[in-house]
Amino acid sequence: MPSARTSSSARRLAPARAFTLLELLVVMGIMMILAVLTAISVGKVTRDAKLANATNGVVASLGSARAIAIRDNAYVMVTFRVAPSRQSRAVPREPQVVQIVTARWTGEVVTTNTPLPTPNTYGAELMVDDVFADRFVPVPGVPTRDLPAGVLIAGPAFGFVRDDSVGQNDRQWRTQPRFAGTTNMAVTPPTFTPDLARTELGWAIGVLFGPDGRVLSRNPQQVLEVETSPPGTNPNAYVKAFVDYDGNGFPERGTTSAYGGAAVNVDYFIYDEPRDEPLVDYVPYLAVFNDAEARDRFNSSAWKGTAIGSNGSPPPRIRDQSLFIEEQSDRITFNRYTGVPGIGTK
Repeated sequence: MPSARTSSSARRLAPARAFTLLELLVVMGIMMILAVLTAISVGKVTRDAKLANATNGVVASLGSARAIAIRDNAYVMVTFRVAPSRQSRAVPREPQVVQIVTARWTGEVVTTNTPLPTPNTYGAELMVDDVFADRFVPVPGVPTRDLPAGVLIAGPAFGFVRDDSVGQNDRQWRTQPRFAGTTNMAVTPPTFTPDLARTELGWAIGVLFGPDGRVLSRNPQQVLEVETSPPGTNPNAYVKAFVDYDGNGFPERGTTSAYGGAAVNVDYFIYDEPRDEPLVDYVPYLAVFNDAEARDRFNSSAWKGTAIGSNGSPPPRIRDQSLFIEEQSDRITFNRYTGVPGIGTK
């Protein structure tokens, strides 16, 4: 009969039980699931941090503009454009990013009677009979601020809703464009030829602060409607603002006239080229959203082209982005009495 010591040695020398293939696959599966969950979590945290950074940057710029309006007893606007390249204002930066611009009203109004610059790029079509534009210029000494790539700023698009949808105006949103075209870096300065079949249209939105710091829906020193000539043809005139980035005194509508034909005023409202200085719609609140996420959710190929909607209905890009903004955006609102900006609730 073997001794207890012999039996103990035998047990120590017995081979250890190995993992079966099934057990190994289960462990690997669990590890893969954990890795995916970690990646999703990290990605969400990164996206949320980028959006929060952008929102805080917009709030800071709005607060600074309000302070300037009070300090200078002036009308100051914060607006948003696609950042130009550092080589040419006519070429968009790649990747395309939104830039915050702080501008001040000069007291000037561009009308149909304002002399054209020489030489000019407008011909006889400048401001045909019904557009009067307040001229703003960037505030000297106030740098622009670039938002993270993929983040856009939106404002309510009150004009897209039909009469049978009254009350839903604030559910449609306008935002910055996405340019498409050909860049020629071989010339100085570089040039950009837009491709309107692939460009995603945008509009210019802005927040206007008055001398007392409050947010305004219009410049109170301008009339709401102007009777234009010839009488009886178009009695209403638009009184909006533009930022004179190139300093020539006139709003630039770019090289295209795809929307208005002979009546080109609509081209001044649409933002479809990097060099455009579109007329700005003042908005009472803003939305900051991650456009890159919206593109993952919707068919963004339907957003391209010159379609601007019919019978008051929004084009596909506005429709889809509006749905996303309603669910996934940061809202910036303003105190009704003081104009102080803050991050609000949806």
